[in-house]
Formats: sequence, C-alpha cells, structure tokens
Amino acid sequence: MDYKYIEQLIDRYFEGETTLEEEHILRDFFSQGQVPQHLEIWQPLFQSVASLAAEHLDEHFDRRLLERVGETHVTAQRITLQRRLQPLFKAAAFVAFAIVIGSAIEHATSDTVTHEATPTAPAIVQDELDPDEATPLDIRSAEVAEKADSVKLLQN
Repeated sequence: MDYKYIEQLIDRYFEGETTLEEEHILRDFFSQGQVPQHLEIWQPLFQSVASLAAEHLDEHFDRRLLERVGETHVTAQRITLQRRLQPLFKAAAFVAFAIVIGSAIEHATSDTVTHEATPTAPAIVQDELDPDEATPLDIRSAEVAEKADSVKLLQN
C-alpha cells in the first residue's frame, strides 16, 4: 500500500479537511495488524476512533438515561399571549397604583401647606364692603376667637 497517501490523509485529518470516506480509510488502515513502524504512533488514536464510531445509541437511550437520573420526560408547555404579557400588566398596575398614591399624598400635603401658609386677607376698602356682609378676615378672626375661648374654658 502507498504509505505516502496515508501520511497525506493523516495531515489532512488533523487539518480538518478529510471527508467521511477518507476517515473511514484511515480507521480501516490502522485497524489492520500490520502498520509501518513510523505510523504506529497514530494506531491507538484511530483504533479508538473506530471503536467509538462503531457504538451507536439505540432508540431507548434517552428513556434509560432519564430513568437513571430520576427525571421524567418533560413536555413543552404552550405559552399564551396573555401569560406572556402578564408581567407587563403587573408592572403597569404597580405604576398606576404608585401614581394614584403619590397624587393622593401630594394633594393631602398641598392642602395643609396652603392652609398654613395662607397670607392674611388683603385689606379691602371699606367703601366696597356692605356693612352687613362679613369679610373673610372677619370670619377668620371669629374662628380664632372661638378657638381661644374654648382653650380658656378647657384650662379652667
């Protein structure tokens, strides 16, 4: 046999350029008993490749492997559009809830701040007022006076 061709096949094999037929030729060559001495270093490699190529997985390999591992066969689940968008719905509900709570808190704090920081009513020209009509300043003064009277009563 032409050993030059085998040497070229070995070089092409390690370059990854051989076809399946050429690899089969190499396995057959190294599986025979008589191999030239300078090519004997490659014989264990190609014999092991030949033995691995001879092994095939049968139909029940997956089932036996899963039984050994202790897992059952898992089937794919169908995911609907509603289930896929459910996290988005939850996030939108959370944002809406946060906006509602935030605006309620802002409204509550703005009411107390505006009542506390309300400046005194501007002076109204006496000519514009009806003498029988009470002004906002008069009403507020009356409320303050009532509170002062109730505080005095509680203190006594």
